[in-house]
Amino acid sequence: MRGKTILLTGASSGFGRLAVPMMLDEGHTVIAAMRGGEARLREIFADEVAHHGGRLVSVDLHMERSASFADVARKIDEHFGGRLDVLVNNAGYGLLGPLEDQTEAQIRHQFEVNVFGPVLLTKALLPALRRTRGRVLFVGSIAGSIVSPFYGSYAASKHAIEAYAESLRHELTPVGVQVALVSPGSFKTEFAARSLVLSEGSKDPSSRYHDEMRTFERSIRSYGGRGGDPSRVARLITDLCERARIPLRTLIGPDAKAMSALKRTLPDRVRFAAMNVGFRKIMLGT
Repeated sequence: MRGKTILLTGASSGFGRLAVPMMLDEGHTVIAAMRGGEARLREIFADEVAHHGGRLVSVDLHMERSASFADVARKIDEHFGGRLDVLVNNAGYGLLGPLEDQTEAQIRHQFEVNVFGPVLLTKALLPALRRTRGRVLFVGSIAGSIVSPFYGSYAASKHAIEAYAESLRHELTPVGVQVALVSPGSFKTEFAARSLVLSEGSKDPSSRYHDEMRTFERSIRSYGGRGGDPSRVARLITDLCERARIPLRTLIGPDAKAMSALKRTLPDRVRFAAMNVGFRKIMLGT
């Protein structure tokens, strides 16, 4: 198998951090996109840089700053002859909490990073991907199809990416570029510690959600220590870079598959009531 050139966003933590060495071990060249670029790459991936030399490079990428995307395309042109086989849109974070207590700035930033960033980065890199008949992978979430209380803005951003990815697959199939979504459930990553922002208004004691949010925050941060082995998701991402044909959607994690099955089989009224009861029992302790 010929090694591919892969651009992976969100490479500094979570699934991305785990996927980089897997991709290198498979003989691929990885462009690790992260805040801080090459300097941070040498800190986080010191062993990989030492062992894999020129097959691991970095770009300083901020998903909310689309002006930086042209630099990414330019680096691919200058260092790889315009060759890009795979774009993995993995970067993102979660804005959680009651919608009523989220500020306009918080909601806009959630969509800048989780939606507009991946959409505009993909647009900038499509000429390179079209030349190689490559592929675009989006790391989404089961929240992209199943919504629970306090996950509204995060889930909306993932819903948007699901729609964008599906439309993009329709449009690019005739030119041989494949598009796929990975939808994980709960996995042990730094999501709760590093990739989580809570609604600003709920910090005010006068908020009607103040007490619930204090309980929710404790629950969500402790829940980060549970879930599946995140290396499974990193391995799936790596495998999807290599398979000859890839499906549009891949669910991973028993909770993701169970919730998807419930959505297909239960009436909305029943599912809605069950999710509210489950959320209040598990996350709010009521």
